Amino acid sequence: MLSLVLASVRTRLGQYVGVLLVSAMSAGLLTLLASVLDSVHQADPGHRAERSAQSLLGLVGGTSGFAALLLVSNTLTLVAQQRRTEIGALRVVGASTTQIRIQIVSEAAVVAALGGVAGAAGGTVALGPVLDWLIGHHVLPSGPRPDFSPLGFAVGLLSTVVIAVPAALAAVRGPLRTSAVAALREAVVERRALPTGRAIGAVVMLLLAWAVWERYARKSGAHEALNGSMALCMMLLIAAWLLLPLVVRPAAALSALPGRLLSRCTGRLAAANSAAAGRRVAAMAGPVLLAAGLSTMLLCGNAVSQATAAAHNALQQENNAVGLRILMTPLIVCAALGILNTLLLATRQRRQEFAALRLAGSTRAQLLRMLGWESVAVVLSGLMTAGLVNGVFLAGLSSRIAPYLTDMTAVLPWADMAKIAVGCAGLGALGVLVPGVLVLRVNAVHAVE
Repeated sequence: MLSLVLASVRTRLGQYVGVLLVSAMSAGLLTLLASVLDSVHQADPGHRAERSAQSLLGLVGGTSGFAALLLVSNTLTLVAQQRRTEIGALRVVGASTTQIRIQIVSEAAVVAALGGVAGAAGGTVALGPVLDWLIGHHVLPSGPRPDFSPLGFAVGLLSTVVIAVPAALAAVRGPLRTSAVAALREAVVERRALPTGRAIGAVVMLLLAWAVWERYARKSGAHEALNGSMALCMMLLIAAWLLLPLVVRPAAALSALPGRLLSRCTGRLAAANSAAAGRRVAAMAGPVLLAAGLSTMLLCGNAVSQATAAAHNALQQENNAVGLRILMTPLIVCAALGILNTLLLATRQRRQEFAALRLAGSTRAQLLRMLGWESVAVVLSGLMTAGLVNGVFLAGLSSRIAPYLTDMTAVLPWADMAKIAVGCAGLGALGVLVPGVLVLRVNAVHAVE
């Protein structure tokens, strides 16, 4: 079985490269965070510095783990969709659902383990320079500095497998629930209903968001107000990601208006494609939602934390804000990789569709313009959903932080938020147009074979 899994992984490296990169990035960051926390515990066990570090690193680590889980799940869902024909064929020739499930989950675990080893090694190498930087900026106290943390290495390595296995189980659940013939048919025909599991998960996340919001309402202090609002934002981002197959249709219809108005043919065709393929658009818009939502949440939280620290002379809180800026960088890079990988997979999946359009008389330039308008719809859908969630986050934070910060809007990093939106748009264009150019270079007759 292991040899079969390894052979399958080798033949699907193009599909699994996104899972590998995201796993390596998340493993490296979590290894680094756990190792830094281990170092703080050795230097100042049980004291204020350790508690402050636990709060800071727990925020970044929790956000990173959450982003990695959703990005890996998103990628594995696309991989499972691309393998519907294969899954249907295997079931027709007699393979059981258990055998197929074990193979796909094992492939995901192998890829995640490889990424985990690489990421954990990278996080261990980066431990020394990062500790020097954090200690030099008074984020952490000086003290014993381990060159290697077994706990940190184990956390980074095991976290990737813990993330990938449930994500793979969830991704393969849909294709395996249908009959073999239906699986073959659904390789080209989408179901439009929101899956029951996602609907239940979204309701649970919304209830948890309300519970967290109410729990922090009983606590006073600027730090508690910020933590409660950021916890609310993360729960709402999860709920929005789960509900994307449902909410992306009206969002995509609104996002496709520029194409309809500015392009008589390719823009309208892109709008029709987006309306007919809600599941694909949701999978493509998901990483944009996560990248924009998480980055905006962390930037705004950092700005508010610095402002309240300056108002109340809280040196450690200001130092934590400095540490947050450097530690969130890998998270943003991880989200950017998720955007590129997801869009690349989704575009390559449409090879036969593009070939059929070319045989029907469409030119390469027309198809590239169509893809450009589709990328506009995808990016705008993700940004609008993220904007809605972040709007709720900022409104809640403004109401809770008012006793400690009179004018929150004046300290928000509006320029940085605009850069996030522009960056997501650029990544979206690259993730659609670059693989589109490569796919369109293939002979149309060969592509439909």
